[in-house]
Amino acid sequence: MWPFYNKEDQGKPNGLFAEIYRFDKKSRSFIIEIALDRYEDIFSEWDPAPFKLRDIDPDLGLYLEGSSDDIPIKYPVSLSFTVPKGSKNENIEEQARNGLKNGFIFKRYFLQNEIKSKNKQTIIFFIIGFAFLWVATIFPERLRESPFPSIIVEGLFIGGWVFLWEAITLIIFTTRGLQHRNRIYKRLLSSPIQFREKDDR
Repeated sequence: MWPFYNKEDQGKPNGLFAEIYRFDKKSRSFIIEIALDRYEDIFSEWDPAPFKLRDIDPDLGLYLEGSSDDIPIKYPVSLSFTVPKGSKNENIEEQARNGLKNGFIFKRYFLQNEIKSKNKQTIIFFIIGFAFLWVATIFPERLRESPFPSIIVEGLFIGGWVFLWEAITLIIFTTRGLQHRNRIYKRLLSSPIQFREKDDR
């Protein structure tokens, strides 16, 4: 299974992505093209389930994610699979479409659950961080001069800032990355899927 790329004629958006992906002027969308040796290449070879329940091939999944990420979100995308000449089967194609859509739905489901988990973790870290800083701030001034209490206060300050930094890191890096992937799968889920035979001319 190998992706292939074609240039479109004039009248399309500018940018490197526009030189890589074919542009359909009628629908104003970019086409992500994938060449198949057989329909089974769409799904994981280790999954014996029917197409509609089978996992998407990991390499194909990465390619679709990367391609969707290349194309600005303001442009719609469509998926175009090319199969060898003489092997086109509309019944299998319909099953493959359903399988791809279900695969994107499952991926979004797990991502959304992970996002919820990270959001809860972020809130907990913020609460603990502010609580530590608050306790350290109201700690009696007269006790801070003693060695042991001063160590406790210092530890509370350090611990508070560590928890706050962890919360900020989750927001800026982890959660944003997950939300970005979720948007990619949402976009792929809404993308039209077509199949065509390879033209050997």
